[in-house]
Amino acid sequence: MNSMPKSSPEKEVVKSLEAGGVVDYLEYLQSGKRIMWVNFKAGVARGLGMTVGATLVLGVTIWILTMLVDLPVVGEYFSDAQQYITEYAERTNYEDEFAEQIRLLQEIDESNKQLINTSPEVD
Repeated sequence: MNSMPKSSPEKEVVKSLEAGGVVDYLEYLQSGKRIMWVNFKAGVARGLGMTVGATLVLGVTIWILTMLVDLPVVGEYFSDAQQYITEYAERTNYEDEFAEQIRLLQEIDESNKQLINTSPEVD
């Protein structure tokens, strides 16, 4: 009797492709919805990661800069910068501009109401 080998070279190739995840990858490539969903999740994760990372880096940087205000030589420059930023924030008070915009929006609303009330009805 002829004895057949337990596994042929083709079966070994298929097993190695399955073990390497090639079959799953080919199934992934054939599904457009799956590609879009995976890329959407990856984009959300990247955006969240960048936001959290930038927040942490900026927070630590600002914290370190506030510590530097107490240094003898460099602290004066940071103190001046802090005072300048505070004064700038107080000078740029946009309450008057916001009040003017609200007044203009109310005038526009009133004129629109008048136009609606005085326009002839179309049958």
